[in-house]
Amino acid sequence: MDELSKIPGIGPKTLIKLQSLGINSPTDLIYHFPHRYLDFSNITKISQLIENNSVTITGKIIAFQNIFTKSHKNIQKAKVQDSTGTIDLIWFNQPYLSKNFKIGDIYSFAGTTSLFQNKKTIISPEYGQYNTGKIIPIYPETNGINSKWLRKTIQTQINSILSTLKETYSPELLKKFNLLGLNNSLLQIHFPQNQKILEQARYRLSIDEIISLQAQSFLNRQNWLQKKPTINLQTNSKIDQKLNKFIKSLPFKLTDSQSQVWQEIKTDLISPTKVANRLLQGDVGSGKTVIAMLACYLTHLNDSLSLIIAPTEILAQQHFQNFKTFFSTLKIPILLLTGSQKIDFTKIKPNSIIISTHAAIYQKTQFQTDIGLLIIDEQHKFGVKQRSFLNSSLNSPHCLTMTATPIPRTISLTLLGNLDLSTINTLPQNRVPIKTFLVPQPKIVKCYDWIENEIIKEKTQVFIVCPFIDISESMSSVKSAIKEFEHLSQDIFPKLKLGLIHGRMKPEARQKIINQFKENKIHILVTTPIIEVGIDIPNASIIVIQSADRFGLAQLHQLRGRVGRGHQQSYCYLFTESENDKAVKRLEFLEKNINGLKIAEYDLATRGPGEAFSTIQHGFPSLKIANFSDLKLIKTSQEILQHIISTNPNFHLKNLIRNQLDSNFNNNN
Repeated sequence: MDELSKIPGIGPKTLIKLQSLGINSPTDLIYHFPHRYLDFSNITKISQLIENNSVTITGKIIAFQNIFTKSHKNIQKAKVQDSTGTIDLIWFNQPYLSKNFKIGDIYSFAGTTSLFQNKKTIISPEYGQYNTGKIIPIYPETNGINSKWLRKTIQTQINSILSTLKETYSPELLKKFNLLGLNNSLLQIHFPQNQKILEQARYRLSIDEIISLQAQSFLNRQNWLQKKPTINLQTNSKIDQKLNKFIKSLPFKLTDSQSQVWQEIKTDLISPTKVANRLLQGDVGSGKTVIAMLACYLTHLNDSLSLIIAPTEILAQQHFQNFKTFFSTLKIPILLLTGSQKIDFTKIKPNSIIISTHAAIYQKTQFQTDIGLLIIDEQHKFGVKQRSFLNSSLNSPHCLTMTATPIPRTISLTLLGNLDLSTINTLPQNRVPIKTFLVPQPKIVKCYDWIENEIIKEKTQVFIVCPFIDISESMSSVKSAIKEFEHLSQDIFPKLKLGLIHGRMKPEARQKIINQFKENKIHILVTTPIIEVGIDIPNASIIVIQSADRFGLAQLHQLRGRVGRGHQQSYCYLFTESENDKAVKRLEFLEKNINGLKIAEYDLATRGPGEAFSTIQHGFPSLKIANFSDLKLIKTSQEILQHIISTNPNFHLKNLIRNQLDSNFNNNN
């Protein structure tokens, strides 16, 4: 920040404002990229102006008025003349402009020609040398720091800042991949000569961003490969026999995909030289938990401890019950550790399976024995440091992370190169596809009537999900669980038994309601998205998602997966009051698609990674200029990185990593 404060016009208050934009140094300033542009490079005579065209004109101010209307509006009106004619310029609520412009002086103005009171007019035109006659960058702004200020400051400082930067690629590489030089790219991204060179600059800087992430991922993998297993797991004919016996005892047959994934994970676990670091992804209900059980059983048969960490107490309880059920005939110590459920660490047997919430992270020093296997379920719910809390030492447990959020190929190629990836890509054969319907407002009452009929006739159960716990003053149209519970209980389903759970309830009270729902003592469970993971009620065949436009598609798909776990036909109803075309189209896409990966790809393309894939992991790096859905760009970036590694093995890959990205993504092992 010290260097930034030396720039003229940047005082203590401005420093704080810049910091809110992520600008902490002069280099950050020129890496603060425009998010769009106004093309005012079309310099036009007044007589040739065409409606809706973006132009720059130059002319003499021949009149200027401050006009106060009867409706208390304040309008500034200037009349500008060139050799071909005159045009009016209009601003609103900017009375200070009368001091900026002098009648008789010549100025340049840029804007879009439109009709105002049936006359060609330019509304709110830009003016001055930094804002006219060229392609004008528009930046992410904050209160007190606007694009005009940024344009002027960057233009006066960019040459001196660029002189401090070094090109990271060799001339041969730049030529081979047809890339602009770094300094030219940074210059053109802010002050492009034309659209063609602007695209070249964007391409080069996009390549840099993706390579930055890929290089970090590569270094993380190299660091991981240096680790040695805390405990060497082995297999032999006796252990294989027990594993196969357990698989045959399951009340279902493993799918081919599950069997393949299990072999991949098993090979990792018994490697004498490699610490497993695998991500298991599979759609909702694809059977990831059984794979986790097999991994834990193999670890148990090696007299070693397994630790499973779940993001919520609901999911931890669910796993605990499932593990107890599936391992009921085997003498395996299975323990539950949560904020409310304590365990005596001194009495843990080395071959135990511990199922925990975040509580294990905060009590890691209590473990009396080494952990052989760490499983992190729904890994996207944990922060980077939480996910790696046991992996900081040279000797680490084998690590298996799991997610039901399908990860697009572009994301896995960019961010997850440090992980081995396994995918369960099929659902069990007996699963009946869930039918999804976007319900228009006029049909909601009929939908509720049908739901009540189904509950009475088919003895089924229903989830009703609301985005918020309480009513929001700023978003009053978005449904809240508490208010909706009252409304549904009193006005819609007075004859039925309803329950309510949300995140502010004590875990014991919440679990009591869930148990009643499992025992079919509750017909309808009104809830927040807290049930997104960890609820498995085979008898629940209907889910209603209120204010569905408030959720990402990946999360809606996860919520939809709370039903469809039994043999009956299941239904998902999406309610929304939104009339936004984009929001409605997203919901219509979900209505027609049940493939999680397709949904994730669509969500990435339409919403961007910041929104769509905050569900993949906390600390998900935000891109300033590149696009995570651009597979060609990402493959080219991979090719360039491999070229650098193969042609210059002594090159320090840290040189490719931008600090802003590094801070989010570093140590993501």
